Amino acid sequence: MILDAHVHLPVLDGLQTLEEKRDRLLLDLRRNGVDACVLIADSELESTIGSTEDCVRLFAGEDAVFVVGGVSPFIDYEAQLARLRDHLLHRRAVGIKLFPGHEGFYLSDPRLDPVYRMARELGVPVLFHSGWDNSFYASPSEIEAVLAAWPGVRLVCCHCLYPEIRRCLPLTRHPDLYFDLSSVADDPQAAEGLLEDLRSLIALAPGRVVFGSDYASCARRPHLELIDALALPEETRRRVLWENAVRLYGLPLPLLP
Repeated sequence: MILDAHVHLPVLDGLQTLEEKRDRLLLDLRRNGVDACVLIADSELESTIGSTEDCVRLFAGEDAVFVVGGVSPFIDYEAQLARLRDHLLHRRAVGIKLFPGHEGFYLSDPRLDPVYRMARELGVPVLFHSGWDNSFYASPSEIEAVLAAWPGVRLVCCHCLYPEIRRCLPLTRHPDLYFDLSSVADDPQAAEGLLEDLRSLIALAPGRVVFGSDYASCARRPHLELIDALALPEETRRRVLWENAVRLYGLPLPLLP
């Protein structure tokens, strides 16, 4: 089984409507042998990759697509939180996504306290963007500050501080911190140089690393090939490809083979 735990609606030439993008995503899952996915909505209320409301509506009734709602402290914040709470309570959404770096706030910004409070109350994970040139918004010190302030809240470090995967290794000591492999194979040549760091990361936290591709910002196939290149023991490979994500997001057991 393969569960891609980090996808977005595709933004491609010729795809005009959100419904067309939904259909392309579902087609791509089938073509690549991917059994299920976690779809991450934008924090914008109008977006080419779909707002939380758009994504919940589009995939209602799709048993293998699980929505994570995006939220911004700058955009209709209280109303966004109220709507997202309702989706989480009724399992129309399975997590919360923050975009530090894409937006000008730090991961430990006090304005995010309502997000972490809601996540702890409802037992859902909080995903956050990391890495690249704006990595200071979600640096290791920022991550540790949130973990210290909000014990029991599970954080998901999307992109593993790419390209500085090695900076994740000391963070594996935190049992509530998970790592999402999305985007790490975006540059195949660079990915080869990251293999040892990725093996170390998985060895240190075998139950807290989840496969993701960042489709369609990135191609899915190189990320699947990266898993092959890691040559993981079969039990560990199974955990990374789907078991860890099922447990992290509390996905329904019928998904299990």
